[in-house]
Amino acid sequence: MIHLAVETSTEVVDIALLEEDRVLSSLSVFRPGGASEILVRGLETLLGMAGKKKESIALLSSSAGPGTYTSIRVGHLFCKGLAFALGIPHLTISPFLVLFEQAFAVAGKEEDFLVVVLDARRGEVNACLFDSANPGLPVCGSGDPFSGSAVSPGKILESLPHGKGRLVGPGVVHLGKDLSGQRTDHAAPLLVHDFPRAGTMGRLAFRSLKERPDGSSYDTRLLYGRDSVIS
Repeated sequence: MIHLAVETSTEVVDIALLEEDRVLSSLSVFRPGGASEILVRGLETLLGMAGKKKESIALLSSSAGPGTYTSIRVGHLFCKGLAFALGIPHLTISPFLVLFEQAFAVAGKEEDFLVVVLDARRGEVNACLFDSANPGLPVCGSGDPFSGSAVSPGKILESLPHGKGRLVGPGVVHLGKDLSGQRTDHAAPLLVHDFPRAGTMGRLAFRSLKERPDGSSYDTRLLYGRDSVIS
């Protein structure tokens, strides 16, 4: 199965063409607010690099957010329109899950917890807490400040669980200055600046499709991180 993944939740526009879980071609461009200028030509470039035609695409995935409002909408509507034209499924995948998948591949079960931190702008972050012993599942009942809503960086650091862990994502740039003086009773968490990648999103989308082939429970709603956005 050939499928296209479009990740536009950050200022990095990342798109990938995959065959099942293998990336055939990918394109990453740092372009704040400029997703609309990249996607059409980017798709043509990916198809040419992989030697495929647009009609061969059988699945599309885009970011569910939270993230950059305009770019999320552009990526979502681009995939939604292409899915309608080709008559194929369109899934939305959370950047929280994408970044966890990328971090877990590196850290594995060596750490007690992992927090994905996105940049909510205005000096705030969106965060989601994961237990490394249960890959891919947010910690139940963690609630605010790990609910995904915009909160202050200091609140995240104050609420971290005990043990060895790491914080991953573009939002960690807001945490470094607050890390000193926090968690004096045990080791400070590792901060890893990373962006969600379309290749990882595509693998998660393909996995989701295999688990629910009838498409009966796909959720394509968007979340900006401050307000829910209905597609």
